[in-house]
Amino acid sequence: MHMFIGIISEWNPFHRGHLSLIRQVRERCGNAPVVSVMSGAFVQRGEPALFDKGTRARWAVRGGADAVIELPVRIVLQSADRFADGAVCLLGSLGCTHIAFGTESAEASDLEEASAWTETEIFSHDFLECLKSGLSYADSVTQAMKNHRPGLADALTEPNNMLGFQYVSAIRRRRLPLSVITVRRDAAHPVSATAMREMICSGRMPSSGWPGFSASEAVSLVQSGRYTDYRRYEDACLLTGRQKNAAELGGTGLFSEGLENRWARCMEAPSYPEALSRIKSRRYLFSRLKRTGACLLLGISGQAGQKGPVPCPGYARLLALRRTSSPVLRESRIPVIVRPARARHVLDPENLRSLLDDLRASDMQSFCFHGGPFRRGGEDYIHPPEIIE
Repeated sequence: MHMFIGIISEWNPFHRGHLSLIRQVRERCGNAPVVSVMSGAFVQRGEPALFDKGTRARWAVRGGADAVIELPVRIVLQSADRFADGAVCLLGSLGCTHIAFGTESAEASDLEEASAWTETEIFSHDFLECLKSGLSYADSVTQAMKNHRPGLADALTEPNNMLGFQYVSAIRRRRLPLSVITVRRDAAHPVSATAMREMICSGRMPSSGWPGFSASEAVSLVQSGRYTDYRRYEDACLLTGRQKNAAELGGTGLFSEGLENRWARCMEAPSYPEALSRIKSRRYLFSRLKRTGACLLLGISGQAGQKGPVPCPGYARLLALRRTSSPVLRESRIPVIVRPARARHVLDPENLRSLLDDLRASDMQSFCFHGGPFRRGGEDYIHPPEIIE
């Protein structure tokens, strides 16, 4: 296998822009197989995905991917740089030779240059000073980058350029043999997954943005209630927060600098969004707080303020596969999990615990669905990977 393309994704939901990305990668890379490493029941913003992972994975294969592998929730619920680190490590373990992603403007060479500059002492000094001043990771990177190339620093303020930079930086740190393919996003005809989610959650169905093969199914899913009710999720997080005192919160390893005391006090608020608003500060942004709340809900312990590389996933959970593409799985250097019930026979205790976290995340997402009939637990044990003709 000469080329094997990996795409890190959330497909939340899968839309025409995502379809265009996969098609452009295929046009440039010919018949090279494409595997998507996708967030599962939860996404990096610290909440459940809108639709279940099986549906999103199936749409990705119908949109041109050969296989979809679930990114463990332990990695999904990390800061963006650690999310990128774990995801590219999984691509490497799957045997990928290339990584492809969309950018607003940055080319692969720009991202390589930016990543190389971050390894200098000048950058490290400026970056740490920015962090100490209370800036976020992304803002600290761009501010420190201005001393080297102001134009490149401005480019990194765009979210996809920054995410691509984090992928490239993770590849360099890990010394992975992954070449980079950048695909310019269509700025003239943008499709926003955020806007589509907001419309659905407000009771309106987006009339555009869906690929032709998924439009009617998306309508059916929404009409039947098979999508996340974020008010149910917020209530679950608020209840979990109230059930633990400050000492118990501190024992989870998710809090530092006394934040557990403020968390316990603020969970007395009448709603979860209001509680997070009371906790939020320049140092603790909403995204970070939401990931902390998600980990607390799922029982995922941690070490607050973790830096550096995350443990590389030791398994690849298959979510969907094109029937003719099974040979791509033979490139994997880690076990490919098809049926979770059999995982205990091939995984070490730590990776088995990680897989069980993934299953618990799916159960929590289904608990939060709008439609009562879809709130069943244990679905991951019942449904095998989607095999697409």
